[in-house]
Amino acid sequence: MDAKHLLELAQRYQDNKNYITNEETAKVALVVPFIRLLGYDPGVPREVRLEFTAEFTQGDGKRLPDRMDFAIFDKTGTKPLMVIETKPLGTDLMSKSQQLARYLAQMPDLHFGIITDGCRYLFFGDLESPNQMDKEPFFSFSLDDSKSDWSKVANFLSKFSRDSFNAETLVTDAENSRYRQAMIDKLTNALKAPGADEAFLRWLTSDVYKGKRTQAVMTRLQEIAKDAIEPALLHVIGDEFVDKLKERISRAKDGGKDVQPHTHASAGAGSDNSTSDASVEEISARPGIDTTQEELDFFELVRTICEKNGVNPEKVVYRDTVNYFNVSYERPTKWFLRFFSGARRKSIVTLVPVAEAAQLVQGFELEEAPATFGVSRIYIDDVAQLWALTTVILRSLELLQNGAAEASRSDGVVLS
Repeated sequence: MDAKHLLELAQRYQDNKNYITNEETAKVALVVPFIRLLGYDPGVPREVRLEFTAEFTQGDGKRLPDRMDFAIFDKTGTKPLMVIETKPLGTDLMSKSQQLARYLAQMPDLHFGIITDGCRYLFFGDLESPNQMDKEPFFSFSLDDSKSDWSKVANFLSKFSRDSFNAETLVTDAENSRYRQAMIDKLTNALKAPGADEAFLRWLTSDVYKGKRTQAVMTRLQEIAKDAIEPALLHVIGDEFVDKLKERISRAKDGGKDVQPHTHASAGAGSDNSTSDASVEEISARPGIDTTQEELDFFELVRTICEKNGVNPEKVVYRDTVNYFNVSYERPTKWFLRFFSGARRKSIVTLVPVAEAAQLVQGFELEEAPATFGVSRIYIDDVAQLWALTTVILRSLELLQNGAAEASRSDGVVLS
């Protein structure tokens, strides 16, 4: 399966979701195309059977027919590979998943089931006990998730395709997927609240603290752990990201077609939203202005953060000045971040009030900014730390868009 085809299906969903008002429409518009992406032909009953009927035994011993929306068989048409149950768009799929459990229980050769509303797809198996469906899906994805890595999703789904389906290896892959997700969840919870998982906290501090672990000591270590985790993550993730960012900027300067910094031709209040053809060198050549590599790294990182959170990166632009480096939205005068890199200590200035900023970020020194520069100032050691400031960056942009802060008048100065 090609990631491009999944993206096309996701676009189909976006274009038609307002018209998918019942289960049958979801089947035709989304589920049937999904089955085709897996390489199966819904028009060939040997391998895809609609409304397939199997019998299940009730508690009183009576056997009743049970219909499945789609049953997919192997190339011989004799062995069931998986079943797909469709529900109306927006259905709570987990609450309806027990219908799949009946299917897996009554067909000994069946080990995989999918429940979907056309947008979300939950994959269930009987990994723990044969023909007893697991309580949690081992894999899921949503066509409405703009942050999905479609290449990874397509790679996983390809294992369920007509040409690649192998029940034995799929069981191993499904187990690995489930274990991986469990590890992600466990690590996420532990890193967010290290004190909530005593075993994790003991492991983290085992070579650090050798004394007796009283309740007071554990509470103290818990607070220290909270302060230690964020810098550790920044050290592991941030440096690598910045290195890759520098490579991209270097390629751009060498004439490559990678993402390049943007600026606007005019700083006047009446300037439109079109992007100027002026090069980075031309903009930086203005008297007294020297756009540094660090400032370009700062801009690209802010731009990436915005893009990953649903903001059109083409609207995020920059304008350098003698005293500070502006990152703006749509026009150079509509700034929402200012980077001060030339002073003894690096800092960024935002439109977020100090009290609110303090709630959004932890572990950073911040203060009220001079009224001529902005609202709040946050001190940083390296631009890679911007990842930890994502919430305050997005909040500053939101304030600009909502007009809550009188930013971008005249030369972009916040007026007191």
